[in-house]
Amino acid sequence: MTSQNKLPPVELDIGYFHADERRGEITDRSIENKLVAWQLDQNYYDGERENGYGGFQDDGRWLDLAPKLINHFSIPEGGTIVDLGCKKGFILKAFKALLPHGRFIGIENHPYPIGIADANIKQHLIQSDLFEIPCEDNSVDFLIAFSSIYMQNLGDVVKSLKEIMRVAAGRSYITVGAFRNDAEREIFQRWTLIGTTILSIEDWEAVFCHAGYTGSVFYTTPKALGFSSST
Repeated sequence: MTSQNKLPPVELDIGYFHADERRGEITDRSIENKLVAWQLDQNYYDGERENGYGGFQDDGRWLDLAPKLINHFSIPEGGTIVDLGCKKGFILKAFKALLPHGRFIGIENHPYPIGIADANIKQHLIQSDLFEIPCEDNSVDFLIAFSSIYMQNLGDVVKSLKEIMRVAAGRSYITVGAFRNDAEREIFQRWTLIGTTILSIEDWEAVFCHAGYTGSVFYTTPKALGFSSST
């Protein structure tokens, strides 16, 4: 499936990022920080902040955000919901609380976050590559890939996008690392730990058209993260 979709996907902001909650200064990450982070284990999720999240906890915000997605995508009560790059399963946990009769599948490509997920959601989580979704064609009512697919190389990003289209046929919401100018690109290069495919918005649009992706997207830019391009 190449260049089938000539129009870029619609951008959707559900209000996850709040710039005023973040510091304006950039924390430079060293190669040592990146080497630790890329293990994607306890040090990345629950270790020191310079190596990752500095404690990846459920702050409850998805209970407020999930209803927006349920309404926007008209997700049915018994629908199938997939979280691609689910980490500890916080997003699915919120959806399960709101749609208790649904079918939930969380896909994560490293074992640590699955191993320490809450017991009531762990049963729904599996370890797999992000470009291999164990679902039948057009069988998913909603798929979310939040801050996940752009940790892959470009080739695997394209494969993931095609897989998302195969199983969800446009009923999807993804976020990707993006920049609008050279200053924002420099910010990402200094700050990101595991971001691999970080592109200009125009380049992302070309990738989406190439892959035939027609779902919704949010471009996670330095501005969205609370960093100023003049910082």
